[in-house]
Formats: sequence, C-alpha cells, structure tokens
Amino acid sequence: MFTVWPATAHLYPVIPLAWALQSAGHDVRVAAHPGMAPTISSVGLTAVRLGDPAVVPAPRAANRPLSPETESRLDRLTEKLDLDPAGQYAWGAFRRFMIACLRDFHPADASPSDPMPAVDDLVEFARGWRPDLIVWDPCWPSGAVAARVSGAAHARLMWGLDYFAWTTETLAARHAVLGTSPGENPLVEAIRPVAERHGVDVDDELLHGQWTIDPIPEPMRLPTRTRTVPMRWVPFTGAAPLPDWLHAPPERPRVALSLGVSVRKFFKDGADRIQALLDAVADLDAEVVATLDDEQLDGLSRLPSNVRTVDYVPLNQLLPTTSALIHHGGIGTFATAAAFGVPQLINDEESEFIVVDDHGVHTTFRERHMDAPPTSAYVTERGAGLSLDRHTQSTATMRERIGRVLDEDSYRRGAASIHHDMLAMPSPRDLVPVLEGLTARYRRRGDAGRPSPR
Repeated sequence: MFTVWPATAHLYPVIPLAWALQSAGHDVRVAAHPGMAPTISSVGLTAVRLGDPAVVPAPRAANRPLSPETESRLDRLTEKLDLDPAGQYAWGAFRRFMIACLRDFHPADASPSDPMPAVDDLVEFARGWRPDLIVWDPCWPSGAVAARVSGAAHARLMWGLDYFAWTTETLAARHAVLGTSPGENPLVEAIRPVAERHGVDVDDELLHGQWTIDPIPEPMRLPTRTRTVPMRWVPFTGAAPLPDWLHAPPERPRVALSLGVSVRKFFKDGADRIQALLDAVADLDAEVVATLDDEQLDGLSRLPSNVRTVDYVPLNQLLPTTSALIHHGGIGTFATAAAFGVPQLINDEESEFIVVDDHGVHTTFRERHMDAPPTSAYVTERGAGLSLDRHTQSTATMRERIGRVLDEDSYRRGAASIHHDMLAMPSPRDLVPVLEGLTARYRRRGDAGRPSPR
C-alpha cells in the first residue's frame, strides 16, 4: 500500500514503482484523499479513499498560513538552531512548506481522543487489508502508524529533498551542543496525537521509516543518516493523446517553457514572471512551446510570434523533441529533463507567494520556489544549464544565457552526464526484489489484532 499527500507532484513519483510491483504480481493499493482517486484509477492503480472529500482539497494546504503562536515559537526555535546559510535554506523550506502540509492531516493541537477521519480511515483499512509493506509519503507520516498497528513493514518514498530527517538530526545535534532541547520537533508534534490515539510509541523509525526509497541524485541530497535505498526517477508526467504537431521533429531548435502548477496557483506576480521569460525568448531563432493556461495568458501583455502555447502536454511527450527546458526548478520537472538528457534553464528567483487563510484572506510573502535552489545549484555545477532571474538579469542577459545553453555543446554534455548518472541508479523494476527482501525482514504481525480506538 502506498499513501500519497493529495497533489500530483506527490503521486507521480509513486506510479512507476507501483506499476513495477503490480507487474511483478503484487496486489497494490494507493491510499489518498478522495480527490486523487480518479487520477489514481486512470493510471491502472486501485485507489483507497481517505477522509471527507470536502476537507482540504489539494493543493490548498501548501499555501495555508500557520497560527501567529506557532510562527512565534518557530522564530524562537530558528534562533536557537543558529544555522549556517545552507542550514537556513533547509530549515526554511521545512518550516514554510512542510509543516503546513503535515498539519492538514496531522494537526499538532489535536487530542488523541479527537476524530481524525483520514488517518482513522488509513489505519482501519491497513488493519483490515493487512498489507505486507506500506510505502508512505513523508507528508503522510501516519502511514508509519498504520504499518505498526497492522504489522506491515514500512518505508518512505521521497519526492524531494529529505527536509524531515535533516530537521530531526539537526535538532538532535543542537541538543547535544546546548545540553538541552532547542524546542519540539514539528514532525513529532504532528505525529504524536495520531500515535497516542492508536497506541503507538513515537521513535525514529516511526518518524522516518524502516528505510527510505530516494530517487534524488546523491549529490543533491541533504546530509542524513537514514537507511536509504536509491531508485532511478522514471518520469511520469500525466497521460494524454500525442498532439499532431509532435509527430515530426521540429524544423528549428525547440525550447520548452514549463512553470508547473505552483506558479499558476501560488505566485501573485506570476504574470510578470512569465512575461519576462517570454520577452527573453522573443528574438531567438527557436520554436518555444509554453505550457500556459487561459488565466496565465490573460495576464500577458504580449506573446512573441515564435511561441506556441498549450494548456497541457505531458513533459515526457514534449521533452524528447526539445533542445532546452526553461522551468521553475521543481524536482519533478528537473528529474524529467534529466531523464531525457535535456539542458535546463532554471528560473531561480524570489517572487510574491500567495497565502490564503481559512477565511479566504490573501496575504503574500517573498520566497523562492522550495526546490529551485538545490536543482539550480546541481544543474549549474554539473554544467547542464544556467539559472535565470529577472530581478538581477536584464532581458538581454537572460536571452544571452538561453542562447548559450542552446548553442554550446558543453551544456548538452553536462545534461548527458546527469542522464548517465540517473541510469546508473536501480530502476523501479530492479527495486522489486530488494523491497521483497526488506519486507520479509521487517514485517511483523504481533500487534495487528489490536482494536481500533474509534
């Protein structure tokens, strides 16, 4: 059984491994918010619906603010951690984005006696179906609770950097230096009410799994001591009929522009950002394919003549025909480009991020996309591309950087080197016997018959 936080960016990395296990003869279930069930079913997997369809529809959780009291406590914790710049980035990503995702299904102020519909559904299903292995999303740590009460082995499947284990280990290291705890681990706060509700102890295994399946290239990962099983990122980016215009090779270099759902949903200055990027490609001798929806197009003042706009096309259909990809720095988009050996231009910049509270009130803060710093650093260090930033680069400078990535062979060689590194990692199919062995080692059935608290 897989558990998935309700967003396609969390589901898509699961699908190739779920297919591999299913093709090997295993019975596979994917448990998620009911809103994800149609997508799960559409790719030939069996969905298990968790919780109320009307509660926390994806992807709203990611831009929900924390309470003033929580922010104040986190400010104090940040001060006590005394982090270097690299640590400040990792902690900032965990604090700003991961805690909010955790708390939608694992509220820190919950009492163990409070109903927890989605979590209770997960535990009840696991107790009845009794999976041998639960592979859980780091934002769905109750998957570990379901595993422990059902006797299943369990592991995390990463879709990005492991901010969770890094935070736990950073807090422990600071505790050792100070001689006292700098503050409560937000991950522990999130999982403790669920664990207590179902009679489970909170320990490192519950927080981070018996092992972690990690498709992120090793040089990009945060330093942690978790037991890691590497897996090649096999891109799945959705399903759709192949457009007619993709049947034949392009007559001139093709540049793809994809900014993900994050820019569409969460960035207040998305139109200005998109316009700056389109202006930068306007005079290139290249065909530009930009995945922009109607709302994004309405916000533009001009559209260059060499730009073709499409609301949606799966990147695994588009990228094999492209010479370069301009994107927002998301891990999934980066990994898909790397899988096809495509040079990348990563739009790594601060923008106005929209926050919506429970009353629909919009506020903003300035932030870089969470994944852009590590993907940009990795791509540029490997010579596979360059970064773009309209705040520090003129239109002419951005155009020159795009032209360099298109014209200079060194960027194609750099992209090929990342591609070959990915090919050296075990595929999802290769992982099947590894997971079978680990499951046999870690599975236990002694406490699977305990009654549900509900």
